[in-house]
Amino acid sequence: MLKEIQTESRKTRQIRKWLILAARMLALAALVLAFARPYIPQGGLQNGRQLISLFLDNSQSMSAEGENGQLFENAKNTAREILQNLPPDAEIQIVDNALSPFSNRTFTPANATKIVDDLDIDFHPNDLNSVVQKARNKFVSEGYASHHVFGISDFQNGVTMQETRVDSGINMHLLRTTPVALQNLSIDSVWLEEPIVRPGVPVKLNVKIVNNGDQSVESSTVVLSINGEQQGVESFGISAKAVEVLSLSFTSTQTGWIDGEVSLTDVPVTFDNNYFFTLEIKPSISVLQIGKRAPELNKIFEGDEIFTLKQVQEGSVDYGQFNAYDFIILNELKEIGSGLTEQLRQFAEKGGIVAIIPSDNPTQYKALSTLGVATYGKLANKEISITPNNLKQPFIRDVYTRIPQNVILPKINKCYDLKMGAAQPILTLKDNQVVLARARISNGSIFQFAMPLDAAYSNIAAHELFVVSMLKMAFSKMEKQRLAYPLFHKEPIAINAINGAEQSLRLRLGEQSVLVESANSRGGLRFWLNEEINSAGIYSLGSSVNKALGKIALNYSRVESKQRFASDSELKKKYVGASVSIDNASSAVIKNATNSLSSGKPLWKVFIILCLIFLLIEILLLRFLKS
Repeated sequence: MLKEIQTESRKTRQIRKWLILAARMLALAALVLAFARPYIPQGGLQNGRQLISLFLDNSQSMSAEGENGQLFENAKNTAREILQNLPPDAEIQIVDNALSPFSNRTFTPANATKIVDDLDIDFHPNDLNSVVQKARNKFVSEGYASHHVFGISDFQNGVTMQETRVDSGINMHLLRTTPVALQNLSIDSVWLEEPIVRPGVPVKLNVKIVNNGDQSVESSTVVLSINGEQQGVESFGISAKAVEVLSLSFTSTQTGWIDGEVSLTDVPVTFDNNYFFTLEIKPSISVLQIGKRAPELNKIFEGDEIFTLKQVQEGSVDYGQFNAYDFIILNELKEIGSGLTEQLRQFAEKGGIVAIIPSDNPTQYKALSTLGVATYGKLANKEISITPNNLKQPFIRDVYTRIPQNVILPKINKCYDLKMGAAQPILTLKDNQVVLARARISNGSIFQFAMPLDAAYSNIAAHELFVVSMLKMAFSKMEKQRLAYPLFHKEPIAINAINGAEQSLRLRLGEQSVLVESANSRGGLRFWLNEEINSAGIYSLGSSVNKALGKIALNYSRVESKQRFASDSELKKKYVGASVSIDNASSAVIKNATNSLSSGKPLWKVFIILCLIFLLIEILLLRFLKS
């Protein structure tokens, strides 16, 4: 009997050992399979690599407040949640409004999260078109099999919502974040009421205020600061969705560049509360008269502190000094050759103004044809006066607060035929013969009279219309002075300075110094911002040897001040061919969207549970199955 008991006990222990070993092996196998992340393939999925592009809107409008705080911080939290739900080996492209260099690469969710953490609000306005194009270029260039784009934005409708055709394989998941209140005051623009600015004379500014919100503002204030000192305060009230133009003024006793800033207090959107501008106050307008001395011109430009007049004879012209003048008058020159013509071209391209009063034989002016201006033809007898309709033309009409009735205008006895070319008429006779033409050349202009000032040709030199016309010409260059530029300005900016080819140009603001691309062009200087500047303010422009050349004011774009948001239907119509889903940024929406990115139904949780079950079986075997 003892022998039988021992045999049975030995068999029981053997079975117990095998069961425990099996439970341990199954638990270990389940754990290994769980780490292998198995899945059940879903039907319809493409084989190959999958690109996930995540667009995080970091434009200025995202500084507004939402239900749970600032929109941009909410958007970052949404981006982090998306990344946490993606597979650890996912290839992720992060795109912001600036299309930063990191958008050219892909990252794992862990590294992508670090980029999201470091993102901050940027000056670039929201441009969903550029973002989608950037993502598409990555998808096409590297041969991905499928493409998913997540966009987290308020979807400002600042860009044109025209139809954009994209690849049919792209899946767009647009997650909208919305401000709680559409309330925002903005300073839209600032301009001079009069183009002429002189030291010691009040300068009048017009300031355009826009209420982009749905509520009226009963009381607010605009503050004007000049060179860091407050110069004026203006109170105002403004209705919802209304525009108000305020008048401010200041007086500067100094000449040269001044720094101006107009500001208001408004929350929560603050990027458009300040408007910077610069203004150059010259001591006078420099006028150069070349050729025959004319008492009619001397009466206009001599004895007035606004003007500095210099007269030289026809053969004593120093072309190298043209840059020192604002207005050049050619009075009855015997000849205008190719050399002078080229110098006039360069002078006009830099914003200079030229007036040509012909001699009694302008046949030697043929070189002017290379400029595209009017050319002189035959002399014609007229005995006709200038038509009163000229007083209604833009060049003249702003001189008069009220156009005189029954005005007596100059009478033209004879004049040369002006073959207009690209020129435009300024003054015409009643038979439509042009007696004063204007040709625009780049930033400047060339004006041409059809007759000399001699009384045998006309009595225009003794009429106030001649004085008005000459003054308007002299002031034309001042009208070209631009007070400010947007940060993303793409066109070249011209300044009246000459920079050596060996020197580089820099924009400086405090400790910040940025090298900008520049070029000499026909004796002038121009430079490009190329999005090198990332903050608004007044920058000093100088060479590498710290030679001051001027100042420039840069402001944030006002595109997103209006707070107009694209509707769901507009977004879906915009991207034809793509699969577009639009929703809020809730956790449930994010979960559903990210689940569609996996290769199939994941089974790792099932194997973790099986591992725990097998470990529990082992414990039960050890405790209750006796030998």
